[in-house]
Formats: sequence, structure tokens, C-alpha cells
Amino acid sequence: MLARFYSVDYLKLFLAIGVVFGHSILINNHLVGWSFVTGIGLLRSMVPAFSILSGFLLFFIHQRGKTNKWLSGLVFLYVFWTVFYAPMWMRGDMPWSEALWNMFWGPMHLWYVAGLLHAALILLALLWVGERTGSGVKPLIVGAVLAGILEITLAVMTFAPIWQLSTEVVRNGLTVIFPFAAIGYLIAKFVAERGIEALPRTSVVWTLVFVLFTLRLFEASISFFMYGPKLPAIPELPLLSYPAVALLFIGFLRLDLPKPAVDLSLWSSSIYFLHIFLIQVMRHFGIDNIWIYLLVGVVGSVLVAEVFVLLRPVLMRYWKTAVATRTSKAPMQEP
Repeated sequence: MLARFYSVDYLKLFLAIGVVFGHSILINNHLVGWSFVTGIGLLRSMVPAFSILSGFLLFFIHQRGKTNKWLSGLVFLYVFWTVFYAPMWMRGDMPWSEALWNMFWGPMHLWYVAGLLHAALILLALLWVGERTGSGVKPLIVGAVLAGILEITLAVMTFAPIWQLSTEVVRNGLTVIFPFAAIGYLIAKFVAERGIEALPRTSVVWTLVFVLFTLRLFEASISFFMYGPKLPAIPELPLLSYPAVALLFIGFLRLDLPKPAVDLSLWSSSIYFLHIFLIQVMRHFGIDNIWIYLLVGVVGSVLVAEVFVLLRPVLMRYWKTAVATRTSKAPMQEP
């Protein structure tokens, strides 16, 4: 099934570039009219869209019995990049308790990977309940709806402001990622059972996407004129984000795109994980232009990915040789 959905790889790349653009604006504190409206109206949809995409892929991974392998790979990536970025997020005097707390929730942009792990475990647990009780995906649907209501409630409370909440409470795997991952999982289940043609027509979907994202831009514009360029000015995930992002994903699914000539999935992963490092390098040398951040964050990450592709066969041969040598030198066990 996955081989048919080349459009998912294109969507990954599109979203990764959007993440770099959003972080370029935030890191440079370039909050003016156009960047604020674009960021709030469009770029805040990147995480929900990534979440739907992850849930969609998880359906097929789960069906193939490769869930544990996928989770293990995600944990490895998270630990590797958390250690890689440790000089940026760990203070020299940071207590271990605080460091472990940060690692649980996810430091910097890695919060999404930590949140995805949490969301995936919640999703799989609810599927297990459905299997044990014979209720199918009903527990998943109920859980996603409740988590979505909780997120919107917390966001509105912060917006009012009725209650000043920490970032971890408002932005985490349960309240932000899980509801959208559940939507992606259910879309995949629908497609697997009824076929891609059972989804709404492409023209209808993209018309609705245009209307909904236009409304989101209008919503962000009102917020800018009422409150100015303040990030907490409107809820993180307003009600419009659910239909807008879900339809955006369905719109990409309905696109008949050719098989990419390169590994777009590797490109998007490299862009996501490396762009913050590259931006910080540029900041170190006094560069503070968001367009240069965007260019280097994307192109530099892609170049690193392509170098990795070239070196991968050599690294694999070295790894296999090292393992074989270590095995041959291991002491023989007495019979």
C-alpha cells in the first residue's frame, strides 16, 4: 500500500521546509505583520500535519507487525539527537532531575519526537483496549476526541488568560500530537478498507483546503491587529486546524505524484533534525537573515543527507567487518 502513496514523501518535504521557515522567524524574532500572520495562520499547521502523517504511516506499520521495530528506531533517533543537541539545551549546572525532565518532554524542537513517542503509545494502548473488548477503533476515537477537547480547553484558558500554564502542559504528545495521529490512523484504515477513490474528490478537497486556510489567515490577521505580534495571542490549535489539516493531508493523498528520484523521506528527516544546528552556526558568525536561515537550513541539511547516502555503503561494510572481527575474537564456550 505504501508504495502507492509517493505524495506522502512530497508532503514530508513540504512540511519540513515549513518547520525551518517557522523556526527561522522565531529564532530571529522576526515577528512583523506578514510573518506573524503566516506563522499563526499557516506554519502552526506543520506539527498537526506531521502528526496526521505519522498516524497514517503507523497504521501500515502496525498491520505489518513492525510496530516494535518502528518504536525502537524512534527511540534511537530521539536519544541520538538529544545527545547531539545537549550542548545547546543543557546548562553546566543543570541538575540531573531537570535534565531528565527535559528529556522526557523533549528539549528544543525535539519535543515533537518525544511527543510522538508518547502519542504512539497512547494510540497503541487504545487499539489494544479495542481489540480486547471487541469495540474496534471506538476507544481510539473517544480518546482522540477527549484529548482534542482537553487541548482546546487548555489553549483557551491560556489565551483568556484564565490560568497561566507551562509549555509542557499545553504542548505535548497527548493534547497536540495524539488527536491528529489518531485522525491519520483512521484515514489509513479507511483507505485500506475502501480504497483511495472512496476519499472525497480532489477538486472538492482542495477547494475546502483553500477556504479553511484562508479563514485561518483571516483569524491570524484579526489577532495581529487586536493584540500585536504576541505568540500567545490565539490558541495553539483553534477548531479550524482539525478540518484544515486533515483535508490538507487527504488532498496530498489524492495527488498522483511520480516516484521521487531521491529519498525524500531522508531529506525531510535530515532537514528536521539538522536545521536548528545549522541556524545556530550561522548565528555564531553574526548572520541574522531569516531567508539565509531558510536556505542554509534546507540546502545544507539535504547536502548532509546526500553525503550520508554516499558514505552509507562504506560505513555498513566497516560495521559488518567490526562485528565479524569482534565475534571471531570472542572466547569459545566449553561444550
